[in-house]
Amino acid sequence: MGNRLLVFLEAIQSHSSMTKAAQSLFVSQPYISRVIKTAEAQYQITLVDRDHRPIQLTYAGERLLTYLKSAEHLNQAMVTEMTQLKETESQTITLGITPPAAMAWYPDTLPAFYSRFPNMRTRIIEVSTSEAEKQLVDRQLDFFIGKTIHKPQVVSLPLTTIALSLVIPATFDDFQPGKFWRPFSADVLTHLNGQPFIRSIGESRMQEMIDHYFSDQGVQTIPLIEVENLLFALHLVLKGLGCTIVSTAMLTRLSTAQRATINAFKLPISQLSVDFSASYHRNHQLSGPLEFLAQQAQQKFTADILRQS
Repeated sequence: MGNRLLVFLEAIQSHSSMTKAAQSLFVSQPYISRVIKTAEAQYQITLVDRDHRPIQLTYAGERLLTYLKSAEHLNQAMVTEMTQLKETESQTITLGITPPAAMAWYPDTLPAFYSRFPNMRTRIIEVSTSEAEKQLVDRQLDFFIGKTIHKPQVVSLPLTTIALSLVIPATFDDFQPGKFWRPFSADVLTHLNGQPFIRSIGESRMQEMIDHYFSDQGVQTIPLIEVENLLFALHLVLKGLGCTIVSTAMLTRLSTAQRATINAFKLPISQLSVDFSASYHRNHQLSGPLEFLAQQAQQKFTADILRQS
């Protein structure tokens, strides 16, 4: 009776007439009256003021209508979620994330995810932004957290901006002992000319940004070593093999002994930084599991995640 009562009370409230309410719903007026009287008997209270001209709902009738609307909305939400859960019972989604953030992000996110979607099968891969870009376009990857991807087929939801730092080893002439953090200036870049640089080819998009930055600043380094990731590049700097640029957050995890072997310069964010986003294919319907992950990322993914990596 609940759904019929909701519709009938709404019609009476709208038309202020049993007859007009019945005509609008293509039912008979006696039928509406019977349903209303049955409800009044059930709740033992008057729902329609029939003595008022035109007729109107009593306060109790208005309150009951409010509750019936709320119940209807809750029921619709329940049906929608149950349908989504049924659809995800045998579904597998592939989630990608840039390697430095994988250990810090998904272990904290997945418990809530599986509480919401207990039957969803997930495949999580650590992948560079360059590779994720290709896999998202080809629909091999459903969702990615990493550097912002600029492709017409890909939607990127902004998460945070990552600050970057230049690190130089003790083997450089410009190195200053006992000073881990040093102030950045144009002279710092000038001293890089002709110096060995450790490039990260695994993150080619970031390396392209660095190459363009150096070119704009008139800096010419020697590309001595190419590696797959920035963490490896940083370790090679610690061994004195060259300089590189890494996320500032990575440097917070260095030991006192490691800090003694390098100098670090925080680059101005306005000159060089990395935007992180949650990305998915434009034609992919962002609903259910992926919508949940996107919301979690937008609410909780910060630069501090990389400090935990």
